[in-house]
Amino acid sequence: MYFELYPVGDSMKVSAIDGATGTEVSIVGPAKLPQSELERVALNKLNYVMNQKADENEQSASASRSGKDGKGWVV
Repeated sequence: MYFELYPVGDSMKVSAIDGATGTEVSIVGPAKLPQSELERVALNKLNYVMNQKADENEQSASASRSGKDGKGWVV
């Protein structure tokens, strides 16, 4: 897990990157918040996005196993 912090005026942009998958998310928060709080929020967002991707992959895998691709019927 990598964090990048960029000050932008009175705000701080925080990017969280998963080193294994390359998945990256960003948040912007007040620069006066503690770094640990900004990193916590970015990490929560990264976990959410990675869980969403895992769910999508699981659904597409089950659709391919069932022979249904979710695109409707061919007439």
